Amino acid sequence: MKTRISAHSVLELTLAILIFSIFLMSVFSIFSYGLKNWKLVETKSDVQNQAQIAMGRMLSDLTSTDISSLTTDTTPMKYIAFESAVNSTSGDVEKENGMVVWKGYVLYYTSPSDHNKVTKRLLRRYVPHENRTTPKQLDSIKMFLYLTDTPPASITDGELRTVASNIYDLDISINPNGYIVDISLVAWKNFSEKRLAYRKDFSSKLVNESLTLKASIMPRNTND
Repeated sequence: MKTRISAHSVLELTLAILIFSIFLMSVFSIFSYGLKNWKLVETKSDVQNQAQIAMGRMLSDLTSTDISSLTTDTTPMKYIAFESAVNSTSGDVEKENGMVVWKGYVLYYTSPSDHNKVTKRLLRRYVPHENRTTPKQLDSIKMFLYLTDTPPASITDGELRTVASNIYDLDISINPNGYIVDISLVAWKNFSEKRLAYRKDFSSKLVNESLTLKASIMPRNTND
């Protein structure tokens, strides 16, 4: 009795390996393309969130200030400084005998250490002072002492926070009518495919997402 032995030829094995390789490449291509699109959506969402948070925080602070206390410039970095009467505990504007009580200064400025970078961090510094009912502009000499990345030495010296990252441009000015503050903010972020293994979908170039927000606000806490 003869035993029949079946086997695959070299050609059959080669074809099987080739077909399986094509299948794996197709699966990987679909996965890579999906991952890249997810990263692009994530980048877009991050840029939008950063811009909206930064704009919302500035508008909230500016609403409760007096425009006569506001100073803004682009040297040595872009900044805006103004009085604040907001109670840090309650979040409400503090008043005494119907008069707004000014408690400290709020400064928004781009990080000095990011000066040579394409995008920068937007910092918010709060500098407390003795309570008073007359708003004043921050002294220009003291101003430049506060426009740093250095946190306050103690709680009584105020606080320093990063409001947003990936800020490409910030323009703040007082409208010619003298009552309205105009703000233009641009958030921008790169998406690099170098982090992913498969780069064919978008070639080897960088993809970026940018968002420009513009707003105008009229400070409402002016003592009559």
